[in-house]
Amino acid sequence: MRKIFLLLLCLVSTSMMAEDFKILFVNTDNIKIGKNTCVAGDVFSDAGKIYWKNSKQAMKVISLDTKTQYVMVSEDFKNRKLKSAKDFMVKYHRLSTRGIGSLSSVSSVIGNKLYWLNPTLIKIDYVPEEGDYFFLLTPDNEIIRLEVEDQQLVIDDRIWGEANPFPIETDLYFHYKDGEDKLVKSGILISPLPTEIRLKKR
Repeated sequence: MRKIFLLLLCLVSTSMMAEDFKILFVNTDNIKIGKNTCVAGDVFSDAGKIYWKNSKQAMKVISLDTKTQYVMVSEDFKNRKLKSAKDFMVKYHRLSTRGIGSLSSVSSVIGNKLYWLNPTLIKIDYVPEEGDYFFLLTPDNEIIRLEVEDQQLVIDDRIWGEANPFPIETDLYFHYKDGEDKLVKSGILISPLPTEIRLKKR
């Protein structure tokens, strides 16, 4: 009952409070948010509608309130019927509060498909103890140990080694210092996003 109350309180607080984001990277020359045409470095409010022009158009943003990074993608917004950053955050908080403080919360946040821009940081609610760590398997079954910085799981291009990033399906594990490996999430499709898209001028 207490967990349900905390979840409802979190969702209500999220819906009532405005949040500002700064664009760290966008893979097109600009992007229209609300009434403004924005570029990397600009700040926008979560209430503004995002006008996507290409299914692979994406931007990496950081919340000025929590200093947490997010990757927002046109295709994801369309599939989940989202219009604004506020819609995105409501969906995100619903996922991140499942199994809060446990490995299951990490599984919920990552989901089955991960849109990737190097590096991609994922806010998690589980902090490994000393000697414990998360890891992914490469297509060649090599172990890639993942760092956690400021409660954000860092996924970088080491997964592909010397190759250019390409879509891969992999599994996320958690290694305990006593030697046990626990499967956190299987069948994660990591989908690299293009770093530059040239939109046709109308």
